[in-house]
Amino acid sequence: MNKTMKYMKNIRLFGLLLMLPLAFASCTDVWNEHYDVDNQKQIADKTLWEEIEARPELRAFADCLKQYGYDEVLNGDQMFTVFAPQGDIDLKNLSAEKVKEEFIKNHIARFSHSANNATVDKDVLMLNEKFVNFTKEGDGYKFGESMLAEKNVLAKNGVLHVIGSQVPFFYNIWEYLTTDTAYSKIREFLYSFDENELDEEASVKGPIVDGMQTYVDSVVVTTNELLYMLGSINDEDSTYTMILPTNKAWDAAYKRIAPYYTFYKNKVDKDSLEDLYTKRGIVGDLIFSHTVQKSMQDSLISTSLNVFDRPFDYILSDYSSMDDGYVCSNGNVFVVDSLRHAPWDSWHTRLKVEGERTNGHEFTQCIAYRRNLSHSDSLYTKISKGSYLEAVPSRAGATPSIEFSVWNTLAAAYEVKIVFLPQRLATDKSIGELPNHIQVAVDYLDASGKSKKANLKTAKDSLHVDPTRIDTVSAGVFEFPVATFGEEKSSTKITVKSAARSKDVKSRTFLVDCIILEPVKE
Repeated sequence: MNKTMKYMKNIRLFGLLLMLPLAFASCTDVWNEHYDVDNQKQIADKTLWEEIEARPELRAFADCLKQYGYDEVLNGDQMFTVFAPQGDIDLKNLSAEKVKEEFIKNHIARFSHSANNATVDKDVLMLNEKFVNFTKEGDGYKFGESMLAEKNVLAKNGVLHVIGSQVPFFYNIWEYLTTDTAYSKIREFLYSFDENELDEEASVKGPIVDGMQTYVDSVVVTTNELLYMLGSINDEDSTYTMILPTNKAWDAAYKRIAPYYTFYKNKVDKDSLEDLYTKRGIVGDLIFSHTVQKSMQDSLISTSLNVFDRPFDYILSDYSSMDDGYVCSNGNVFVVDSLRHAPWDSWHTRLKVEGERTNGHEFTQCIAYRRNLSHSDSLYTKISKGSYLEAVPSRAGATPSIEFSVWNTLAAAYEVKIVFLPQRLATDKSIGELPNHIQVAVDYLDASGKSKKANLKTAKDSLHVDPTRIDTVSAGVFEFPVATFGEEKSSTKITVKSAARSKDVKSRTFLVDCIILEPVKE
């Protein structure tokens, strides 16, 4: 818990802060909320800082504020609510930055929050972007876990509440990554995508020094492209569960996953890409949003949309329930010493190419049409996306051939499957229900990056396609020697070709729903 923590800002707060001038213009309305609190007809003659400084019971808190420059903040014109802990405060093992973020800002909120209602129950947004519950309890009021010792002390620039003791700080999941070197490797990877920029408008300005603007309280906007894809675990307004691998678990997972992302030997940036994609494969299914699933005890849906059934018998077998693990301000964390994800549930998943997606396909001796199945057809809910490809021979006796482009293959084994639709859907009704016979080939890259072709099914052992039903035909297993993950232009092709000869009475029309590359399970 004593490692340096990087401060993450919630971008939505900044829009609120930019509205501060409007808030100042209407400060009379804010003041009126508190002017008659408990019939206290008073005119404030002190700022928040002056009020705090004058109180002996707040001496420790006042000394801390002054040491870190917050006496100036609370002596200015901006409106704040301060929940000031009386007596001693505990700042041990906190760096200067953590004192500000985890203690000072954890007790100060913008605008006014009074305890003048019969029932108060709200989450107050503090300066560090944490939400702390402010509620009425019995005859008194409670802030976090601390009762108010004195309420509604009016100042020129806000409201002061004296609380019995300091309130604890809770890390969000993103911050929790910084609390222990035991999981430094995943932290370093995720944090490497950070981009920081000072938000001058939202920051509290200090004096001009040597012609340069200084800031008493700097607001830094941090964006992270990877978190945008995986989940905003730095956001206090969202809730997540995260599986957090220790360095031991990270190293084991890296060793296990890296072979899947092996590229050909002369590929540009080979080493860096292999490293990046391997690490991306590790973190792809570690974050689970609470908003997309009701019960997380029976199954977990990752932000990559992979499903993990019975997680506490599987990927979280070291724990018993969602109540275990570390509670964060925006969810919970389960620390693990091993990542138990099966490849086919996580990084080595099914690849599917829609037949009707004519972009990237090559057609030989045939004319291709995209067809949409009627909603009333009994097969509509049984095929992928309700559409399919109809490939019709370009002339009598033509041998249709379709080359399907496939993206993101890994250096791994896949079973190649083609899903055909019944011949009754063919435009030419004269072909009746004649079967297809097909050949299948794979274009791939070898270890040197050269394009090669492998015949899975030849004319000699062509596949029979049932013309009366949806028929998922397996062309066999193929193991790719290198990965093509991340390619803009596909180098992996699956070719489906008619095996009918002129003397055959078989159909030469293809009706293809999709091509599937199913990962072979270990």
